[in-house]
Order: sequence, then structure tokens, then C-alpha cells
Amino acid sequence: MLDSEGGRGMSCPMKPLGHRLMAFHDLDESEGHMFIYVLVLAGIIGYPISSFAQFVDKGEYVVVAKGTRLCASVAQGVPRAMLDPEKLFWRVASDVRTNGTQTVAPFVVETAYDRKSGETKINARKYDQDYATLFKRDPEYQGRFLMVSPKDNQVEATVELCGKKK
Repeated sequence: MLDSEGGRGMSCPMKPLGHRLMAFHDLDESEGHMFIYVLVLAGIIGYPISSFAQFVDKGEYVVVAKGTRLCASVAQGVPRAMLDPEKLFWRVASDVRTNGTQTVAPFVVETAYDRKSGETKINARKYDQDYATLFKRDPEYQGRFLMVSPKDNQVEATVELCGKKK
């Protein structure tokens, strides 16, 4: 195969440039750097966004990213007749297991007033032992999840991402 100059064809990719074909190795240094920059930029932008997702649907259940902080949904009432639901939150402590369960750690937010310094400190302490649960999407409310007991399929709490104040 002959190129536009009358020589043998090259095995590297060719691109038209004006009246002749130009191979990648014919680019000068600045064009080569720009080409590499564009390729890297396209790779970064094209990186799957799903890897950053906190919630991934897996059929019957939802996978919640480890370390995600979930608060009781106050609009749904008090879960399990617990303390003040606004002071309770769960932190997802494990990745999903093969049966779909994840470990959660329940915490309660406490405020303590120090009489000597006059400062009020806010602490989070463990409320109970870690336990396994399944997360399912709440069919009635978008953005809320049901924490379901894997033992008896009872809803333990309705939760959402912490920080959503309506």
C-alpha cells in the first residue's frame, strides 16, 4: 500500500493533515504532550461515576458504601421506640456480604456541658453493639432506606443520609 508521498504504508495510525498523511511519531514534542494530555483527561472524565456512588442497587437490596453515616428519618416516626431520633445515627461498618447484609454501628449524639470551662462538647458514643442488616429502598419516599432485619424481615428503622434537613 502506498501513502500520499509514494512510499510504503506505515503500520502506525495515520491522520490527514493538509495535503499529506501524518503518523503519530511525526508529531513534534508539544503536539505529543497535548495529545497525551487529552487522552488522560478523557480517561479521568470517562471514569465510571458509579464507583463513587454511596448507594448501589443489587436486585432485592441496596449496597451502602462503608463509612456512610445514616440518620433516622424523623418524618417516619421513632424507629424501634428509641431515644430522640434526631440524636441517633448509624455508620455502615462493613462492605456487603454474599447474603446482602452489612454491619452497622449505632451511635447517639450527646452534648455535655463543662461547668469549669463553660464549653459545651458534642460527642458521639456507641449506643449498642454492631449488628447486621439489609438495606432496601423505601418504596414510598425517594432517598430513604429501610433497615430490614435479615432474621425475620422486620423493618428496624427508616433512614436517610445525614445532613438532609427539610
